[in-house]
Amino acid sequence: MAKRNYLVDGLSGVGKSSVYEELIRRGYKAISTDRAWKDRADPDTGLPGMPMQYANSMWDEEKAVGELERQEPEVLFVCGSGGNRDRFLPYFTGIFNLRIDDDTMRRRLQERTNNDFGKQPEEAELMLRRNRSDEKPAGAIDVDGTQPLERVVEEVLRLAQCPTVASDSTLTPWSRRASSVSGRSFVISESALPIVQAAAGPRKRILRGTSDEFWDVLGRETITRIDYGWSGDVLATLLPYLEVQGIDLMHADHDAVASILSQTRGSSVFVLTSDLRQRHLARLDPRAFDGAVLRRYYEEFNETAAEGVDYAMLDGIAFLRDTLAPLESALVAVVIIG
Repeated sequence: MAKRNYLVDGLSGVGKSSVYEELIRRGYKAISTDRAWKDRADPDTGLPGMPMQYANSMWDEEKAVGELERQEPEVLFVCGSGGNRDRFLPYFTGIFNLRIDDDTMRRRLQERTNNDFGKQPEEAELMLRRNRSDEKPAGAIDVDGTQPLERVVEEVLRLAQCPTVASDSTLTPWSRRASSVSGRSFVISESALPIVQAAAGPRKRILRGTSDEFWDVLGRETITRIDYGWSGDVLATLLPYLEVQGIDLMHADHDAVASILSQTRGSSVFVLTSDLRQRHLARLDPRAFDGAVLRRYYEEFNETAAEGVDYAMLDGIAFLRDTLAPLESALVAVVIIG
């Protein structure tokens, strides 16, 4: 077991994903259960293969136990919840339950762009009922999730007796705080691609600096945005690996647009389509990949030792899965690494 495992729990919309990303930014090892441990199982039988619904969002037992029993890292934060969560509680040194009021929950469920759950009236009402019931894991310490994100994370770290920022000496090259390269995806209407492309020209000079119309336009057209929690360099390594495995996400119908965006923005840009979703989504399951194999590939590709990079590589697979998932016909995802 890692010397100290901490669970950051709570209902939908309380901010677990945001806390996860901020912990990584500060140099801590963290896992998002929605990305890394998500399993679709019947809540009564435990058998896999059910359509994903809130009631059957379960943690993959083998994956969860494997991570929680590892000797490293010294401190591990697990952010998320699942229907079978309680059976794993003995593995945790401490449990923090994010709490928010009903109005905040209602607003966040409607406004968030990385998860559609809670946008339907019956889903929102379910979460509100559970919120009023004061439901939480046994022994959990409540943390006010309505505070600004930085204060929420600082309170979690204080309760876990950890520095508010991990020492720079502990940062790995693939942590987002140690890298200038980020990874983001933006789901937009396919019909909006020409508008985004037209806005991707050089920055315009204004009286006091420059204006970058591209991000303004892309933001207006975005339906769903997902930020990768680690350095974008990991995605740049992962994509060629996946191509070797027969999962080619670097070539699609809009390669010409992707090429223009890459040249004008000085970044690596890919445009993912519903066709790629149909062909590859089912294979982008982090549980189907061996972290040790991913680590060896990263080390050979980058010619450097990379103890622990398997966390980032597996999370990259989940990031690409979550990017492809909403791509029905007439939707595309603009993935920007840079």
